[in-house]
Amino acid sequence: MKQHQFLIASSLLLGCASDGGAQRTDAGDGITVGLTGAGTAPTSGATDGDPTGGGTGSADGTAGSADDGVPTPKYDVGIESYCQIHGGGIHCTDDNTAIECTDQGGTVDSENCDPDLCLPGTGCVVCLAGQYTCMGDKVMTCNAAAIPAAWQLVEVCNPGAGEGCNLELGTCEVLQPVGTATPTGEYYQFADFATGSTPFMGGYDVDSYEDRIYVLGNGQAIQVYEVELLDTDLDGELEPNQHPNNPDNPGAIEQRVLTYIETLPSFGTPAQSVSEIYAAADRVYLAGSQITEYVFAGGATQVISSPPGWASSFSHIGYDDVRGIWYASNEGARRVFQYDSAGASWGIAFLYPELSGDHMDGMEVVTDPNTGTPYVYVSDMTSDFIGQYRLDPELGWVQENLFSYSGTQGSLLEGMGYGALYHFWATSGNTLYEIGGGDLAEFTEPPG
Repeated sequence: MKQHQFLIASSLLLGCASDGGAQRTDAGDGITVGLTGAGTAPTSGATDGDPTGGGTGSADGTAGSADDGVPTPKYDVGIESYCQIHGGGIHCTDDNTAIECTDQGGTVDSENCDPDLCLPGTGCVVCLAGQYTCMGDKVMTCNAAAIPAAWQLVEVCNPGAGEGCNLELGTCEVLQPVGTATPTGEYYQFADFATGSTPFMGGYDVDSYEDRIYVLGNGQAIQVYEVELLDTDLDGELEPNQHPNNPDNPGAIEQRVLTYIETLPSFGTPAQSVSEIYAAADRVYLAGSQITEYVFAGGATQVISSPPGWASSFSHIGYDDVRGIWYASNEGARRVFQYDSAGASWGIAFLYPELSGDHMDGMEVVTDPNTGTPYVYVSDMTSDFIGQYRLDPELGWVQENLFSYSGTQGSLLEGMGYGALYHFWATSGNTLYEIGGGDLAEFTEPPG
């Protein structure tokens, strides 16, 4: 399972905090973040216009198998005693591991089924009989009689007419907004870097990886910054969530220092305020009239996908690194798109209600490091709300929470990313600001 996790920079004389968080294990760990079938991990070294490495899967959290037949990595979970207790056959543990035992209590094999399912007596399977899933613009059902079980087509929806896949009913329907505009939690603002008073040179659209922040500058090239957290209260700890209004971590906000690093060569099809960024360890992706990949080493670029006619453009992009799915959106409506790489098609995932803003202008996907659950976060341009959405395997898309904070009122949100200090970062043209913590921290920060 791959998660969005980041390092917190330290200026303490004691040295860097070693427990500041593991690196986000996507493209930086030999994995190319490309377009894949849902649930299949993008494979490393993908070139020649194929960033996927193949594979098929589903959008509901169940995954497919690699086309080359390479098995899922095995690992030792201390299962010798397990088989002695449970006897012969294939068993499923609480952590979704399939264990095959002999009648004599010996161990034949074990396999971590994530993000697939473990079926007692069978082992890891893509899906179960009676299940539905949504792949791009298609409704799929599980053919459990196939060996191995596989998804098969039920119906193709018409996104141009507002149709999307209803996972709960297994049919196409004209989608309606999911959730309400009633807040269920709070977050806080921690930093606000303005042009003229900081190294921030202005720009729209942003993302982050570890302590680096990537902003599409006013010159339509990506500017790279680093942010450092200082121990300004001199208590020997780095406290990114410390805030006067935060009951869980009260105190003065610790200082952030922003440093300009470099400007990347221009690439892709950027347009001011409508070209979001997705950042990984060794490359970045840029939205616009297409999704374009730029690899740091060598500067190679490739087009990942172009929007269908009904979508017109990609203003915001996010990547689910658990299921291997790209998501996108634009200002045209409050709707999130989902991509099916196997069919090379885009569909509408869900719509969300008006969040007191002029139009949609922020979307990001973050995997909860505590549960491994991917969440899609959305926001309006002039809003102080961040909506949190989860794909339920039975109900479809549900609004998990709606977080609010009045302190950012008046600050435009022209693009939103997640990363440094385990917080969200937003741009408004002449400011770069940091928001998060509070109730959001439950879903974005690692344990400890």
